Order: sequence, then C-alpha cells, then structure tokens
Amino acid sequence: MGVDYKELFAGDVRCRDVLKAILESPFIERQALGEKLAIPSDELDSLLATLVEKMVVLELASQADSSIEARVPKTVYMINPEEEAGVREHV
Repeated sequence: MGVDYKELFAGDVRCRDVLKAILESPFIERQALGEKLAIPSDELDSLLATLVEKMVVLELASQADSSIEARVPKTVYMINPEEEAGVREHV
C-alpha cells in the first residue's frame, strides 16, 4: 500500500498520537479514544477520517455491551494489520 507516514504526520502531528493510542488499545471505542487523547471531538473525527481513508486505521461496527444498547452498534478502531509494522516503525 505504501503510506507516507512523514507526509501524514506533517499534515497533522496528532495523527501520531491517534495511531499510538489505537496501537495501545486495539478495538478502542470512539468515545474512549476522545477521552484518552483530549482532542476536540470534531478535530478527532477529522483525524480519524483521514486515517481511515488512507486505510491505516480500520473503522469497525461492534455490538454494544448491554442489551439496552444492543440496537445501536458502537464504532471501534484498530490499526490495519497490513499497515501495523509500518505504523509501529513510525510512532
């Protein structure tokens, strides 16, 4: 695939923080990621959109933990396994 991480991080240095957080906590929920990073919600959404678009991060729908929330899938994020080695080298 060949993602240019220097170019990616030059666009926004916080991409590195997002990737590091997802590496440390695979299948992390959007809300937990926001709390961990303390990046404003709209900015975090923009960073995630860029990483998902470049196929560095995968956005997955997962079932909620409780039966009350079961009808609303939660979104979790993980590093694309094909890109994980490259991500680990650069974060």
